[in-house]
Amino acid sequence: MKHNLLILAAACLTFAGCFDNHSRPADVVTVTSLDALAATNRAEVVRLLLRGSPKPVSDADLKGLSESALQQLDLSELGMDKIPETVWTLKGLTSLWFVRNKLAEIPAGVAQLPALTYLNLDGNAIASVPDTLSGAKTLRWLRLNENKVRELPASLGTLKDLRRIYLRRNLFTSVPDVVQEWPELETLALDDNAITEVPAWLGVKLTKLKFLSLKGCPISKLPEDLSGLKQLVALNLANCKLSSEEVQRIRAALGDKVAITF
Repeated sequence: MKHNLLILAAACLTFAGCFDNHSRPADVVTVTSLDALAATNRAEVVRLLLRGSPKPVSDADLKGLSESALQQLDLSELGMDKIPETVWTLKGLTSLWFVRNKLAEIPAGVAQLPALTYLNLDGNAIASVPDTLSGAKTLRWLRLNENKVRELPASLGTLKDLRRIYLRRNLFTSVPDVVQEWPELETLALDDNAITEVPAWLGVKLTKLKFLSLKGCPISKLPEDLSGLKQLVALNLANCKLSSEEVQRIRAALGDKVAITF
C-alpha cells in the first residue's frame, strides 16, 4: 500500500507539471525584471525570468545578452503575440517559456537553438505545429497544453530524444501517429481531448513510457495488448467511458506496480 501511494504521489507531480519549474543552478546570475536587467552586466546573465512583467519585452530589451551564457528565458504572461527575434541568436539557451501569451504559430527560429531541451508554449492560440519544429533535435520536453492543435506532423519523428510531451486540452480526435516514433518517450499527457480510440501500437511500442494520462478523453477501452508498457508507473483514466469489465482487464494486465486512476 505504501509503495502504491509513493508511486501515485510521483505520478500526480508529473501529470500536474510540478517539475515545470527547473531548480536554480548554483552560482549563476538570475534576473527577474527589466529594471534589474538594465542595472546588470547583461553578458553575465544566465537566467532571465520576466514572467508577468508590466510591459512586453522587445528585441531592444534583450540586446547585449550573451549568446552563449544565457540558458533559461521566461517570457510568459506578457500579452505578446510574437517571440522577439533576438531569442533565436541565443545559442546557449536550454529552456524557453512563452506561456499564456497570444502566440498563433510556433516560430521556425526554435530549430535554430542548438542547446534547447525544454520548450513550454502552454496557453497560447497555436492551431498547428509546423514541420520546422523537427529541426529542434535536442528537444526533450515539449509542452503545448491549452492550445488549438488538432494533429502533429509526421516530420516530428526526427525528435528521437523527446522524453515528455504534454498536449492537454487541445483539439485532438486521435492519438498522433508520430508518437510511436519517439523511442525515449517517458511521459504522454493527452487529457481532455476528443479522443475516442487508443491505437494498438500504444500498448506495445512505447516501451519506455512511465506516465500516461488520457483523463477526460471519451475512450471506452485500451488496446488488447499492453505488454509493451513494462516501464509504466502511473496511468490516469479518470472521467473516461470505461466499463467495469474493462477496468478489471486493465488492472489485471498492468499489475499492482502501476498506479491507475479511474
